[in-house]
Amino acid sequence: MKLFDRYTPDFYAEPRGMEAGRLAGLLEEHDDLAGASVERRLSSIREMREVEVVRVRVARLEDYRCVLAQVEALPCVAEVYDADVEHELKYLCDRGLAPMGRVAVEADELRRIRRIAPVPEGLEVEPPPIRVLRFGADLDGEDGAVTTFDPRLEAEYVFRGPTRRVLRDFLDHFADMDPDVVACREGDLAAVLRLGRHYGLRRFGTDSGGEPELYGGRAHVSLSTYGRLALSGLVERVRYTRLPARLSSEWGAGRAIETRQCYEARRRRVLVPRRGGFQPVMTLEEMLRRRDQGGLIFAPDVGLHENAAALDFESMFPNIIVKRNVSYENIRLGREREGFLVDFTRETLKRRLHFKHLRHKYPKDSEERFWCEGRQLALKEILFCTYGYSGCWANRFGNFDTFMEINRVARETLVESMGVAREAGFRVVYGNNDSLFLKRPGATRDDYEALARRIADRVGLPMAVENHFRFLVLLPQKGDRGIGAVNRYYGRTVEGGHVCRGIELRRRDTPPYVARVQREAIAALLRPDSAEGVRTEGLRRALEVIDGSCRRLRLGEVPHDQLRASTVLRKEPGEYKARFPHVAAAEALGMAGARVEAGSLVDYVYVDAGHSNPFRRVRPAALGRGVDVEKYVELVREAGRSILMPFGVDLKAVDEIRPTRLSDFAGPAVGSGAPGAGC
Repeated sequence: MKLFDRYTPDFYAEPRGMEAGRLAGLLEEHDDLAGASVERRLSSIREMREVEVVRVRVARLEDYRCVLAQVEALPCVAEVYDADVEHELKYLCDRGLAPMGRVAVEADELRRIRRIAPVPEGLEVEPPPIRVLRFGADLDGEDGAVTTFDPRLEAEYVFRGPTRRVLRDFLDHFADMDPDVVACREGDLAAVLRLGRHYGLRRFGTDSGGEPELYGGRAHVSLSTYGRLALSGLVERVRYTRLPARLSSEWGAGRAIETRQCYEARRRRVLVPRRGGFQPVMTLEEMLRRRDQGGLIFAPDVGLHENAAALDFESMFPNIIVKRNVSYENIRLGREREGFLVDFTRETLKRRLHFKHLRHKYPKDSEERFWCEGRQLALKEILFCTYGYSGCWANRFGNFDTFMEINRVARETLVESMGVAREAGFRVVYGNNDSLFLKRPGATRDDYEALARRIADRVGLPMAVENHFRFLVLLPQKGDRGIGAVNRYYGRTVEGGHVCRGIELRRRDTPPYVARVQREAIAALLRPDSAEGVRTEGLRRALEVIDGSCRRLRLGEVPHDQLRASTVLRKEPGEYKARFPHVAAAEALGMAGARVEAGSLVDYVYVDAGHSNPFRRVRPAALGRGVDVEKYVELVREAGRSILMPFGVDLKAVDEIRPTRLSDFAGPAVGSGAPGAGC
């Protein structure tokens, strides 16, 4: 139901050299103003003292920028506030509303709003009844196809045939469904709109200019964002930012945090300054001795560890903000009152932990678990960045003091936690900011959980056992076997699953075949029941997996689609200074008539990796089937070397099988048996 309400854009002006009443009188003479009045507002989140400012209300939205510039240029105006805050946010904040939230509305017979009030937000798992159309399009030639997807992005229906007919049928489907949210690549949406105009098809509805209308209450979100968060996560992100989905769904976490802070400041009657945080001056002593020491990383004890566990502080940085009352304005001024950052961080943390724990109560493939996962992930991304964004130069409320204080508390907490672990007879083999990897001979899961509770009681932050490893392998840096690498490890849990971080199979640009070989090698290596068995029988089996995989490559037994690498273009192809493999492949696709742009996923294969011409090193996966066999052998061996470095294995030697030509791979699936457990 479309309802109408009146909005008058405004901003605040601080007088210079005169009283606020006199400034308001001068401004009231401006022809484009709806009014100017004196109000008392809080000067900033640091001082929280009331000051008199002039609220300037502009008659028409289209005149807002011009009026703002004119008022800001007046010599009797010292500063303007709330000037660059989005109008949608001002409207929602002044009425206490959140987008995608429920409201109670009273309207007249012309659908003009008389009263609107929010309905309190609950902890419902199911997302609101919002219609979402998810699709992908290939409309470059005379024949085309449009594929629609279900909520899990599985193919649902395919419109295929001559491009005009496909487009007509798809737009009929669009009109029948009348979606609220459209999830697709930006290029696909542009192609549908462009071709719709070309063929004279109007199915979106038209705006006042006669053009196909996208934003008639609808929002566009990329398929990658929707695939990560789903509708439930998108709703959480939009409700957090306090801006409609068509504006905020694709924003990074930093900008989402910035917008929520502006909402909270305006709600509390605090003047919102322009972008650019307040950075206090630090003395040399503060920098060197007290504050700027960063996070704590306890270097990994490289090698194989038996019966180890990872203990993780649950949402450590947001919990530090909430439980230690850490906020932008109170690091130096004292913490007698609750900080500006604390209230809405607490609310977000509470929601995230609720859905994080609730998901485990539902079956793995259930809709409820799917919804919980999307919600908690969206909030996790925001909460994680709250810590980093606190010291960002673009944060209009933030400062580096806050960032350093969170680091200091985290650092001291980890040191204290290591002391508690040592008191209980545990040895720390790796520590990284908010987690500890420990072991003790004969320790059980109950022992590790008791230690986590003891640490939580001591430091005042929640902690839990994240993984109990039967075997854990901490990896060195690739360039130096003697130095442990941060967040590079793999292991087999007591339950039989596998956990991996920082290795090739976790990277999107690793070909599926290489990732699968590494996964199978890990499973083979860690299959034995003793550490000695891992170093002998397990190591032998892992080498057999790697050598057999190289042999199948050289014999042409690997399907072509298992050798493609996939990389997302972060910029337009022409904006890159270096011809990385995915950039060269993207430009080759463009030359072949395909539409490739920032955000596109480029699939490519290596055809002559050593060639001096970057365009001859790779080829788009869809254009031809020949590959550089030795390059893939090298990738497999490098993936094997990554996981076997702690065992002193040299995988640089090559076997005697040599390729006779560049093969067209169309053979059986990888491996002779079932793959190892997923990481």
